[in-house]
Amino acid sequence: MALNININQIKKMISDKFSINASDINKDVEIQGNIMKHKFDYIVSNGEKIAIKIVDATDATSEIIIFHSGLEDCNINNSMIIADRELNDNDVKLLKAYNIKVADYRSYLNFDVKYGFGIKDLDMALYNGLRPGFVYLISGKSGAGKTTLSSTFLSEGAKNGQKGMMILTDTFPEEYINNIKTMDIGFYENYKNGMIDVIEISDQIRSMKIDVLNQKTDFRKFITKIVSELKKFIMSKEIKRVVIDPVTLLLMPSDDYINLFINSLGMKDVTTVITSSLRASDFSVFGVEENYVTGIIKLEYKLTDTGIERTMRIPKMRGSPFNSVPMKFNITSGGIEIISGNLNVNKDLSKPNLYENNTVNHNLVDNNSLFKEFKG
Repeated sequence: MALNININQIKKMISDKFSINASDINKDVEIQGNIMKHKFDYIVSNGEKIAIKIVDATDATSEIIIFHSGLEDCNINNSMIIADRELNDNDVKLLKAYNIKVADYRSYLNFDVKYGFGIKDLDMALYNGLRPGFVYLISGKSGAGKTTLSSTFLSEGAKNGQKGMMILTDTFPEEYINNIKTMDIGFYENYKNGMIDVIEISDQIRSMKIDVLNQKTDFRKFITKIVSELKKFIMSKEIKRVVIDPVTLLLMPSDDYINLFINSLGMKDVTTVITSSLRASDFSVFGVEENYVTGIIKLEYKLTDTGIERTMRIPKMRGSPFNSVPMKFNITSGGIEIISGNLNVNKDLSKPNLYENNTVNHNLVDNNSLFKEFKG
């Protein structure tokens, strides 16, 4: 039971799911069943008992089955699980068959906290930004501005004291750093002062992925290993904003895999942004990534007689208000500038911000790490 849940949150969950005012709530309760004793995370004793289970495993199936067996043995008819991520299809079907209700822990957090991009019109359209604890998708074809926008998200966080991490899957770190430092968005400065880490995936991940594709290992073990190490990395560095650019290299053409992988990226107090190019759908490579994220920012562009016309829009933002009206924008040496609003776009855009010192140094966290930290 790793989630930091307070009694008031549980009372609200019980009220929402069972329409009762819970007052008698006890933690870590053992109940003697017909066959054996069972321990429940919480028991609500207002009239008929309600048993509560906190689910914190990447794959919750075994926890749900054990929880249900305890309910049956103790003759408890009302029950609920609390999770901090969206469950996969198999878990949802299992809970429905067992008649166990589900409460999403993230829905009971203080949503006054949001992480913005520092781009006025975009943050206004997002009603101040993206919520911690959820996974968001920035999608668009190659050259649409996905890396620029996601890098801006990390830069804005660093300016506000929130450490960020850029995980690169298809670009050499030195190439990425040399490109992003030509933009005056504050990324390079915050990278140099340690507020933003740049990480690349190791060859070990690629080798593990091949084993899964060749059915030599189960994809759940692959996901668990990657996500658990990534979370340790994030927690050890107190990261608050994470970008995976692009996520495609870590995915496989399987609906169940993509569902479980994306849901596993949700972390308390951390906002995760993944990027994807387009192939199977208007939003992603495999055509299902958009189904499992909390929100989407879609970047588009078309060639005109006068140049490139760029547009961004927000087609989805679950659990939060948003403005879906498309916004025209430019990519400049100052980053992304919205031009469909009332912003002053007469800023001098001609002079790129160049920096010295291109020394390359790979600092491995350890020799067996799946992620390599880049210091340049």
